[in-house]
Amino acid sequence: MRALTNPRLWLVVWLGLGAAGLLYVILSAALSGPQKNSGAPASAVLHDQSLLVGEMADFVFAASPRTAPTEAFLHDGRAMTLAEFRGRAILVNFWATWCAPCLKELPSLDALEAELGGADFAVVAVASDPKGPDAAAAFLEKLNLKRLKLYADPKLALAIATGGSAVLPVSILYDAEGREVGRLVGEADWTSEEAKALVRATIASTGA
Repeated sequence: MRALTNPRLWLVVWLGLGAAGLLYVILSAALSGPQKNSGAPASAVLHDQSLLVGEMADFVFAASPRTAPTEAFLHDGRAMTLAEFRGRAILVNFWATWCAPCLKELPSLDALEAELGGADFAVVAVASDPKGPDAAAAFLEKLNLKRLKLYADPKLALAIATGGSAVLPVSILYDAEGREVGRLVGEADWTSEEAKALVRATIASTGA
């Protein structure tokens, strides 16, 4: 094999190797998915590991207080953003009409809103469904849900801005200042004592 003696050629080779290494690091980080908590840093909104038990065992605290995205979604035919909930802790749940686990989970979210919803907290169930808000409304009516309001993200702009997921449902908890506390991928019973304890801790964390 011919030796590389030209300095410029060596520079090209090293730059190529460096770029390949950087691409590998980026792809590895992107494909690795969320990591299980081993203890979030103090900059996190909330990191009490004792809360992650039972129905909340798969909840993952955000490593840093990321701000809620500003992408618009629909409610009552108008565009709105999560900033309109500022001052209240919110649980943003992404669901779809074709997602069986989502439809199973929605009644517990409705019950959570009935019990804890108010001036300090709200459940924001967002239909991430290209079929649009009318199809989502029909499913909410079919499930006889009384407290959940209809929010729709048919173009998936909000879902993508939050980081997206290959699996639904996804629930993201934000504190009253619009900072992400953490998220749970997959269904859960939001009427469980573990879920309510996590929500109450988030409400109490305002100003942390």
